[in-house]
Amino acid sequence: MATELDTRSKLLNATIDAISSGGEGSVRVSSVANAVGVREPSVYHFFKNREALVEAAQIERYRRSYSEMMVPFEAAALMSDTWEDFERSVRKILAAVYSPQRAEIRSIRMNVMGAAQTSPAIAAAVIEINHESAESLARVMIFGQEKGWVTKDLDAMALSYWGIGQLNGRVMAEMNPSQVDLEAWNKVSIEAVLGVYRWKETK
Repeated sequence: MATELDTRSKLLNATIDAISSGGEGSVRVSSVANAVGVREPSVYHFFKNREALVEAAQIERYRRSYSEMMVPFEAAALMSDTWEDFERSVRKILAAVYSPQRAEIRSIRMNVMGAAQTSPAIAAAVIEINHESAESLARVMIFGQEKGWVTKDLDAMALSYWGIGQLNGRVMAEMNPSQVDLEAWNKVSIEAVLGVYRWKETK
């Protein structure tokens, strides 16, 4: 028998699917309920109204877009024994997140950040998720600084926010692929990240 947590998760997933296919305006509470196999009043047991349902779905879309990337990167980077190991971890994660297959995920982030401009609830959640993601990356930066691989001249948290900005900045290039060589953009970004991270003592 499905638990309340299962039902809430299924409602969020159905709403996320609706937003992905037709935008926020396409979300209908009745359709979400039908997709999950519950009656419409059941939706209001978890979300006070349609707006709260949409906000929760947008927040979950945003959270997922980072968690699937930051968690494995932090785990791999913290296992590095040398600068070369650390560099490989950085190159690997950036090559993965810059892949064309993740363009939709970057687009999701931009969509949710746009929604945050008019929704205090989404804005608060985005700020929290951004900080959690930056903290994860900062732990990697501090580890690198302690090893002497990452520049000690820069604040680890500021460095982390800048690094995340690189990930999201690719959207600008993806909007105009006829004018920007995306592979060249990848190379510039990866070398810029490694150039900033690399501590002068390792050169």
